[in-house]
Parts: sequence; structure tokens; C-alpha cells
Amino acid sequence: MTEPSRRGDPSSRRMIDLAIGILMGLRGCSERDAFDDLVSAVRQTGIGPGALATALAHLVGGKGDDVAHQTEAALVWGHLLAARAASAAVAR
Repeated sequence: MTEPSRRGDPSSRRMIDLAIGILMGLRGCSERDAFDDLVSAVRQTGIGPGALATALAHLVGGKGDDVAHQTEAALVWGHLLAARAASAAVAR
């Protein structure tokens, strides 16, 4: 699988950019490191970058509506979400 392209479908690009921002916030990392994390997840799961980014955004948004590949996104990044929830609970 090749690296996710940042060209092409504008909605897919927006979701990829959103997912990179989410990963930067969750991991406290650079944009490049977040992009590399997304690329690694694409290679690991075989799911396209736009679809995986959309799944991550819906998972973080917690809207309750299932989208394709949400389970895979939870398997890859669920530990980051759990850590965020735990630290938010401690801060209260």
C-alpha cells in the first residue's frame, strides 16, 4: 500500500487533515509524526486513509452513529482515547 495522498477527493483530504489534528492532540506529537501514525495504521489495517480518518473522527466525536471501520480505528487508537478519558476524569 502506498502512503496516503493528500491530493484527490477534497472531502477525504479534509478528513485526513482532521485525523492528523486529532492524533496530534491525543499523542502530543508533530504533524509529521501524526501523519506517519496514520500511514502506519493504513498499512496495518489495509483500509484506505480517508475511510480510516473518517472512522477516527467519528470515534472521537462520540456521536454514536457507526461508520465503516470504526472498530478498526478503535483497535488502533483506542488506548489513546482511554488515556484521554482517564486523565480528564482525574482532572475533575
